[in-house]
Order: sequence, then C-alpha cells, then structure tokens
Amino acid sequence: MQRLVFLGIGSNNSDIFDAVLEINALKPTYEVLGYVTPDGNPASAERGVSCLGDFEAVRSLPEDVQVTGFAFGPGSYRTWPDTVAGLSLPPERFATVVHPRAYVSGQSTVGRGSVVLAGTTVGAFVTIGDHVIVLQNVGLSHHDVIGDYSCLAVGVSFSGNVRVGRNCFLGTNSTIIGAAIGEGSMVGAGALIRHDVPPNEVWVGNPGRFLRKVEDREKPRRRKRSGEDG
Repeated sequence: MQRLVFLGIGSNNSDIFDAVLEINALKPTYEVLGYVTPDGNPASAERGVSCLGDFEAVRSLPEDVQVTGFAFGPGSYRTWPDTVAGLSLPPERFATVVHPRAYVSGQSTVGRGSVVLAGTTVGAFVTIGDHVIVLQNVGLSHHDVIGDYSCLAVGVSFSGNVRVGRNCFLGTNSTIIGAAIGEGSMVGAGALIRHDVPPNEVWVGNPGRFLRKVEDREKPRRRKRSGEDG
C-alpha cells in the first residue's frame, strides 16, 4: 500500500480524505499515516488520524511516503505554489488522487499532486496540470487545459477548448465558454465568461465583467528559508 500524509485535514482536505477512503473500499491502496499543519498545531477535525507536526516535518518523512492536500481558498490560492516549493520534495512524492465516482477520459491526463473529486466528468483530450484541485461535480469538455496550481470549485463548467492559466481560482458554478483565463486570475461564483480574461484580474457576473485587479494580499512573496541569499 502507498503510505500517505495530508497537508492539512479540514475543508477541502476532508473531501480528499473521503476520496481516499472510497478508493480503499474498492481496493486497499493508501495507508494514511497522518497529517501536518502549517503551524504544527492539531486541527479541530482530525478524522481519526494524528498530527505529525508542521509542514517542515514532511521533509523528514521516508522517501516512499507521498503527500496530498491543499491549504488554500479564494483569498489565499496564490500562496500554494510557494507552499509546494517550500516542501522541497521531488514531483513523484505528490500523490494524484481521483475519486472513484469521477470520470476521466482515457485520452486525458491528470498531473502530479492533482485531485479530481466525486461527480466530476473530464472529457477527451483534457490536460489537467500539476497541483490542481477539481472539486465536486465539475464538467470539463474536450480539449480543455488547466494550468498548474489552479482550483476549480464545485459545479464549474467548461464548454470545450477552454484554457486556464497557472494559479487561477474559478468560483462555484462558474461557466467558461471557449475563453482563456489568464495566469493568476479569479472568476467569481456563478459567473458566465465568454471572453478572454487577462492575467491577474477578478471577473464576476453574468455576463462576466472586470471587477478589479488581484490585490497584493492575494499574491504574497515567498519567505526566505535559512541559507538563502539576499
């Protein structure tokens, strides 16, 4: 069995935990060793597993232990690339988890560290990048491309030939029709997007319209680790 540690245990990580349990119910695949939190403090919803410390503890785990999980939301999604980089793990240490009740075409690909949750349909020739989370009941059509570190919230729907850039956040029940979403941008819940969204912008509404630029608080700088220059 593949040993697994969660990066956090609440919120969306509870849904990923459920996916792992359902995978194991069909065929024993994962042994969950526990979870880590950014500050090392135990979470309120432990799901029957132990806190192993903070994110730094991941680097001391045996090389055959994989990790999964996401610790971001609409206000902090821009932090995830730096969080992953700070773990200093090789790509193969990140587990790819697909819920048994999700459909992924055999002609599509799901990247390292990505998660596809229940009820989602991934049509033919779709490319899902690394460290992407696709929540429940998302519909991806043919030839869609999802950039690394992006989040597709519950009920997102694509028409086909949609391009989502790196590190984007698409809100609940938003619909993208043949458009490109620029790197770092956010689409609000329920929005209908028919035209390309430039990088680092927030679009909302039906029809979709520009609201504002992504604010500095949504793209914090990575804190230097000891031993780094500058």
